[in-house]
Amino acid sequence: MANKFYYFGFGSNMLARRIHIQNPTARRIGAGKLENYRLDFHGVGSNSWLGAPATIVPTTGAQVFGAIWEIDMCNLKDLDDQEGVSAGIYIPISVPVHSLTAKEEVICRAYHLSNQPETIVHGQTAVDVPHNRQPSHTYLKVLVKGAEETGIPADYVKWLRALQHNGNNVEAMELKLELSKVELS
Repeated sequence: MANKFYYFGFGSNMLARRIHIQNPTARRIGAGKLENYRLDFHGVGSNSWLGAPATIVPTTGAQVFGAIWEIDMCNLKDLDDQEGVSAGIYIPISVPVHSLTAKEEVICRAYHLSNQPETIVHGQTAVDVPHNRQPSHTYLKVLVKGAEETGIPADYVKWLRALQHNGNNVEAMELKLELSKVELS
């Protein structure tokens, strides 16, 4: 394992077609659950996604589902570059992820935004989600397709489908990642 590492993808990197764009050695181990973190979105968004990117935020009692990947060390810099580590956008961290397939804990590399959201707005009833906390329509479709592909529990996929998005579509990514059949609530 010295020439490989485990990675926990909870955003667009749950989807195999997406992670393989820059990390061709990634091999999905299966679905995983990270406890005491919540999935959130924050920031003005990237040029490629046209919306707020995903992050994980420490939150007692919350949980985030995602894909556990085994990746060759030769792709570590590629993954860091994809996540904007050198630009200070994301910070790499190590987290204990419970593998839903192997029924064991796996220490994984993950990334969280350097500018973390402080309040919980997603999944709350009657909360108007600020624009800088909304993912694009396309990005959310990638998360849903990746979650389904990974075998994430249906209740979590349903929750993802219902998240508020900003309505922006990124046609090039919709085509490249074959998102035409993905439906949101």
